[in-house]
Amino acid sequence: MKDRLILLYELNKIDKELEELDSLRGDIPEQIERLNEEMSEHEQEIEELKKQIEEIESEESVLAKEIDKLTQKIDKDDNLLRAGAVKTNQEYNALAKEIGDAYDKIDKNEKTVEGDIKPRKTELTEKINTLNTEFEEIKTSLKENSEKLKELNKQTEEEEQDLKKQREELLPKIDAEDLEHYERINIVKHGDSIAIVRKGSCLGCYNSIPPQRVIEIRMADKFYHCEACGRILISEEFLEEEA
Repeated sequence: MKDRLILLYELNKIDKELEELDSLRGDIPEQIERLNEEMSEHEQEIEELKKQIEEIESEESVLAKEIDKLTQKIDKDDNLLRAGAVKTNQEYNALAKEIGDAYDKIDKNEKTVEGDIKPRKTELTEKINTLNTEFEEIKTSLKENSEKLKELNKQTEEEEQDLKKQREELLPKIDAEDLEHYERINIVKHGDSIAIVRKGSCLGCYNSIPPQRVIEIRMADKFYHCEACGRILISEEFLEEEA
């Protein structure tokens, strides 16, 4: 049991050092992930707005073509009236009505373009410009954070690789059940699953431990856990004796 406990203690020392190296990065990895998500969201929103503008421009084009067609019809009908090609009052009135209806339709289309289509297009364009500005700001921030992370990784790469190598070499020596038990605690305690008992206290949470339990922990005949924080306990005196 003592050997099993020592192996877990050695593993925990490595995990704590790895956790310390990881903490040097701070929240930069999370910031990079968030910025990437924001960039993706902005890109999607910009594309959606562009599609909306395309639909509006298509609508505008239809109205413009209709206006052009009606204008040509007005000119044609007006020429017929001027040329005296209309023989009866009934024909004249019918043609005049067609010209009037065409003018009304042109007026309606122009009002739709000026009062609805162009304002919507302007609003969407302004939104796209705002999103593009934000996108460039996010892109700049992402680049800065990526460079920071790259530099930090460069500084810690060699040490981190060495620790990971030590960890891989140590794992086969540890009992599978012990390792599973250790890892469960390690996930919760972020690389700090084992605590030293010093002067009757758990150094993981500084909770007091009864004297009889301190003696039992020093004997190291089984795994003992802190009742407050749940960490695996190991006696400082035991470590000194083993050393």
